Amino acid sequence: MTPFVRRLVTVPLLALGAACTSNPPASQAPASEPPPRASAPSAWVPVRAASRVALVDAPAMVLSGPDTTAALTAPFRARVQQVRVRPGQKVEQGAPLIEVLMPEVVQAAGAASAAALRLEAYARQVERLEALHAQGLAKLPELADAQTQQAEARASLVAAHAVLRVAGISPGEARAVAERGTVWLKSPIAGVVTEVRAVLGEMQPEGGAALARVASEGPARLEARLSVRPPEGATFAFVSSLGAPTPVRLVGQSPQMEASDGTWRAWFEPEEGVVLRAGLGGRLRIHAAAAEDTVLVPARALAFEGERTLVFVRGGDGQVVRRDVVVLSTSGAEALVKGAVSTRDSVAADGAVLLLEAQGQEGAGGDEVAP
Repeated sequence: MTPFVRRLVTVPLLALGAACTSNPPASQAPASEPPPRASAPSAWVPVRAASRVALVDAPAMVLSGPDTTAALTAPFRARVQQVRVRPGQKVEQGAPLIEVLMPEVVQAAGAASAAALRLEAYARQVERLEALHAQGLAKLPELADAQTQQAEARASLVAAHAVLRVAGISPGEARAVAERGTVWLKSPIAGVVTEVRAVLGEMQPEGGAALARVASEGPARLEARLSVRPPEGATFAFVSSLGAPTPVRLVGQSPQMEASDGTWRAWFEPEEGVVLRAGLGGRLRIHAAAAEDTVLVPARALAFEGERTLVFVRGGDGQVVRRDVVVLSTSGAEALVKGAVSTRDSVAADGAVLLLEAQGQEGAGGDEVAP
């Protein structure tokens, strides 16, 4: 290689080596220190009026009154002889609906009639013997025997009447039942027939299913399952799918919690004159009593310091102030509290976090909580 060519090759190589040694790659540059982390800002939520928000929204059902539903059943084995009613038909109280043949009842009706006759005869005999015994004309054993027979007849009559009452037959109807040989099942209430199961000629076992059902309108009661006890002075409203909320009043609540779901059963009634249909479902809403010092805050806004319960309120100058409160009730994500907090205030959404921050600043010598 000539001297001239050797110089041409050497010069570029030297320039390349100088470039490699004088400019290190960017990946090897020392990383700069991260900027200081600013404190996370606190979230603030407005305080809400307790009377405008439902504290509890619980499932509820309208129960039928004890005298608004009735079932016609055959208390003894029976055979259906005649059916006089159809679903949707209006009936009066005591109306005969279904005729059945019940041998035990017919036998009891005959026994009642016979016992009544014997009792009447023995009563006259006892009265006559008592008069004779007072005059010394009748012996005491004769009077005692007549009194025993009178007592036995009375016991037979009572037993027969008991069987008749089970079948819904009054004592005065015993003779007619004994003569007719059949029994009419009568409607205990006035209303509308909602179900008829009776089939002509069908045999019914003793204590079988109802042959017919009758329903009527009347005072109803609302049952709800509550997750919390209602606070003092609360108001209640039943909201169904049929219309506007109906005001109701609390009439009683169970002292025991349901082990299955941890709720309390409570019962309510509407105002006088308001009719709720039995079987209607809906929701029960509980509103707190309107009060200036009773408000709703997020449940997470509550902070606990020893025995104190407090919330953090943001003042007009941006400073954070602690306010002691008393928790009246909690429901889901909200808490009903009483204290020096009003609807004009805003509270920290997470009181526990702000409390930890305040305790840290106090330990470091600070006396304010960063908003």
